[in-house]
Amino acid sequence: MEKIKEYISNLKTDDIPWGRMVTAYDTAENYPEYLTVLESMQDIKEMNEALDNISDFEHQGTLFTPAPFVLVFLVRIYKKAKQTNTPEAEWLAKELDKSFKYYLEICEEFEQNYEHDDPLTEFSDMLDEKYLLPEDYTEDDLEEYYENFMPDDCFYSLYYYSGIILKDYDKNIQ
Repeated sequence: MEKIKEYISNLKTDDIPWGRMVTAYDTAENYPEYLTVLESMQDIKEMNEALDNISDFEHQGTLFTPAPFVLVFLVRIYKKAKQTNTPEAEWLAKELDKSFKYYLEICEEFEQNYEHDDPLTEFSDMLDEKYLLPEDYTEDDLEEYYENFMPDDCFYSLYYYSGIILKDYDKNIQ
């Protein structure tokens, strides 16, 4: 667990190949932009739009490849919002709190109610080439990804590692 926490604490948005990760509707290529809007905590309308767009890592209880990675950054933003005394930050913290509870519920339900493989050994294993779109992917590659989705070990890992992140998102806020 200590190794996971160290990986999470050192993770940077530039470490993630967002454009090669599949969401419910496309790729996560715009996630860094959405995270920037949320972290700025300036405009509720813009933050609401960014939250709506970035939430496509989950659809009807299914998590997609960016889920555990984007949750790392959303939890960081949440912690910052809890320490910032503005109406925008308070609004964002409230919205993220609701979302985190929902996502945690999904992770716990999957863990308890579905048969699954063991998770991948390392959090970073989900960034292996075999779980990502090719660097020069085409629409056909994207369609094939949706048709075949992903191997069971990676699929369960999305829930497993997301659950780890979410189980203590509101602890140690200083």
